[in-house]
Amino acid sequence: MPRGQKFSGIIEGSTALTVPGNNRDKGPGTRQGVFYNPAMRTNRDITVLFGMAEAKEGWTYLDALGGTGAKGIRLANECGKDIGVRVNDQNRDAYSVIKKNIAANNLKNAEASNLEYNALLSDCGFDWIDIDPFGSPVKFLDLAARRTSRNGIISITATDTAPLCGTKPDTCLRRYLAMPLNDRVCHEFGLRILVGNAVRRAAVFDYGLEPVLAYYHGHYFRAYLRKRKGVQVANAALGEIGFVRWDGSQGYSAVKQQPVDGKYAGPLWTGKLWETATVKRMLKACDDTFHRDTKNILESLLSELQQPPFHYHIDDMASRTGTRPLRTDELVASLREAGFGASGVHYSRKGVKTDAGLPELAEMFNNASQ
Repeated sequence: MPRGQKFSGIIEGSTALTVPGNNRDKGPGTRQGVFYNPAMRTNRDITVLFGMAEAKEGWTYLDALGGTGAKGIRLANECGKDIGVRVNDQNRDAYSVIKKNIAANNLKNAEASNLEYNALLSDCGFDWIDIDPFGSPVKFLDLAARRTSRNGIISITATDTAPLCGTKPDTCLRRYLAMPLNDRVCHEFGLRILVGNAVRRAAVFDYGLEPVLAYYHGHYFRAYLRKRKGVQVANAALGEIGFVRWDGSQGYSAVKQQPVDGKYAGPLWTGKLWETATVKRMLKACDDTFHRDTKNILESLLSELQQPPFHYHIDDMASRTGTRPLRTDELVASLREAGFGASGVHYSRKGVKTDAGLPELAEMFNNASQ
C-alpha cells in the first residue's frame, strides 16, 4: 500500500473498497495522494444505475482518471451486465490501490492500468469513456470524442463550479469559451455551458453529442452524452446551442444570437438535458443499496420541466414584487392552473421552471398577497 496515507475498508453500494481514511465529507477539498471523495457517492451511484439502464452487453468502459477505482469497480461489480471495465490512473500509488480493490471483489471483468491519459487512448478506444477529473474535464474532451465508439457514451464531471457559476467569468470564458451569469440560475447555466462546450468540441470532428442525462448536485456538474457520427447529426447538435439573456421587464429568454448588451449567458446547450425513459429505467433499478440522495435526484429530474433553459427563484420574485414568498408547490399549481408549464428544479428547492414570462409571474405573486 502507498506510504504516507492511512487507508481503511468500506462498503459502498455492494462493493468492498479500500480508500484513504482522511477524507472530508463535503466538497472536493485539495487533492493529495490517492484520491477518494465520499461526497461523490451519488455520482458513483448514478453511474452504476446509468450502466444498468443504458450500457450494452459486451461494451468496454474506461474510468480514465480512476483514483481508488471506486466508480469503475462498482460498475464492474454491480451493473449486472457483461461489461469489460478498465480503471486507469497515472499515479502509481493509485494504481496499486485500484489493483487491490479489483482483487478484493474478485472481478474477472475489470483490469487496472497505470498510463497517462493521452498515451492510454493513443491506440485504443472504448464504448464508454468516463472523465471525472479534479476540476474541469475540458482538456480531456477532444480525445474522448475521437476514441469513444459510434453510439457510445462520454460521461464527464466538472467540479470547477466557481467559473461555471459566474464567480470567475474570465476562467469560464477561457476554459469553456462561454460567458456565465452569476445569479440564482447559475447552476442551470453552468450545466448547460458544460454540455454546450462538449457538443461544440465534438462537432469539430463531425460528431454529434446528445445528452442522455445531465444534472447538478452538491458541488459538481455531471453529464452523460451519446456520440453520433456524421455531419448532419453534428449540425443538428449545434442547432441546440444558443444564449439566455435577461431583460428587466420580460425576464429570461432563449435566443440564437449572442446579445450585444445586457446580461446573458452562453453559448450554451438549450435543448433537453435528459431522456425520460432512461431516468425511469434508472429509478426502477434504484434499491436500498443506493444513497437516498440518488433516488431524490432522479425523482426530481423525472418531474422537472425540461424547457425553457432557465428558471425563476421564488425569493427573487418576492423581492421584486414586494410580496410574501410563495411555496414552490403553490406557485407551480397556480401556473399550471393558468395554463402554463411549470415544475420545480432538481438543484434548488425555491426554483420554478416555467414558460410563463416575468409579467405573468409578478401578477401571480401580487394576486396571492391580496
